[in-house]
Amino acid sequence: MGVAEGLTFTFTGFIRMMESPPKLVCTKCGSQLPDIEMGNQCPDCGGFVEYSFDPDYLKSVRFKGPLTFWRYRPVMPPVTKAISLGEGGTPLWEAKRLSESLKLGNLMLKDETRNPTSSFKDRAASLMISDALGKGFDSVVCATSGNHGASLAAYSAMEDISCRLVIPSDLDLGKLAQMIAYDADIEEAGENIEAALTRAAELADSTGAYQATTELNPLSVEALKTISYEIVEQGCKPDWVAVAMGSGVTIHALWKGFAELEEMGLISEKPRLIGVQASGCAPIADAFIMGESEPIEIEAGDTVASAIKNSKPMHGAAALKALRESGGFSVTISDDSMLEYGREIARSEGIFAEPASAASVACLPALVQAGEIGRSDTIVSLITSSGLKTNDILKSLSRRRKSPGLGSKLATKERLLAEISKGQTYGYALWKGMEGEMTLGAVYQHLSDLENRGLIASRVQGKRRYMTI
Repeated sequence: MGVAEGLTFTFTGFIRMMESPPKLVCTKCGSQLPDIEMGNQCPDCGGFVEYSFDPDYLKSVRFKGPLTFWRYRPVMPPVTKAISLGEGGTPLWEAKRLSESLKLGNLMLKDETRNPTSSFKDRAASLMISDALGKGFDSVVCATSGNHGASLAAYSAMEDISCRLVIPSDLDLGKLAQMIAYDADIEEAGENIEAALTRAAELADSTGAYQATTELNPLSVEALKTISYEIVEQGCKPDWVAVAMGSGVTIHALWKGFAELEEMGLISEKPRLIGVQASGCAPIADAFIMGESEPIEIEAGDTVASAIKNSKPMHGAAALKALRESGGFSVTISDDSMLEYGREIARSEGIFAEPASAASVACLPALVQAGEIGRSDTIVSLITSSGLKTNDILKSLSRRRKSPGLGSKLATKERLLAEISKGQTYGYALWKGMEGEMTLGAVYQHLSDLENRGLIASRVQGKRRYMTI
């Protein structure tokens, strides 16, 4: 089945078979809670809630079917109707050329760009939309820095569910384009993800919509932990797993997955974790270095990697716990290094990674040089999302081209989208802003292309045709 085809299937028989469904437990006070419809905080103490499986049940689990996301339904909260676009089962590549250049024995890349919307967040969107439908919701709300919103919009479109996305103003245009294409209702709230989170919580409370925000729904952890299951079932038992950190939920989910795999007897030893943050926004990494158990309080961060630009990571404490329990490290990486390794991964391995994803490779040379990672160790770097979604890596690539070509065309359309996103404008004004870099006719051709793709809209007012996002 191609990823463009949708798939719906029921699990009523599986739910009857499940003798020990997961319990929803507060990670702070230990209270067991009923399966709540939305939100992920304990009503008694405010701690985060998480699904927990009985150890004896885990030992009895056997997986069946092809390597896809829904292969792991026995270790996820049950749903009656599963919504799928073909997510999961992503390749685990042996990065031979990168291994050679970094002088590593065995570097593997878990390529989540192969998911339907080119992001690992398709896993969470699939499970959340399935859960929302099973509970009778016809609308979802989500605060997003990009990838999860694009994923959620796609899965909502498949089932004709109303999808309201709350975004920060610095969202990558490629991700915004996906949201628009999937016909999501988009609202801008503030300059950072923290403001969007507050607004999404308000909207869920006031409208009764299903809360599908990654940080505010415990299903995120259950969905993303399947990456760990796939790595092991693809025949790899790594010494290290490197992953970029924003809210901290991904590295926490990976650790939960490996812990369950150990409980099931499928691995005898869990890998050590490497959590990477941008040097301009590193509340978790700084806390790790300082020996703190909670993220360091910082002002709004500054990094090109918008996917991990999170100054108040809600799952930061869980991420720190996972890092320390694994005996791993947390490090910071400069924006320049992320962009450089984004290009290197593409040139060497044919995978176009966004800056946040490239951080999981960019961190390795220094750790190898310092002797923290053995040159013969097996390392898995998680490539979470495609570089086609991000502004800065496209700019970085287009600047390297000495003659006009695809890179310059992409950069031109990106610049036009950026200007139009500031407010309605018209072709002549946009051309003047280009300062003679191209003809007026060329500008109008780019605008026509963008409108035909549904990325902008136009309307005639007086003698001018105005453009808006």
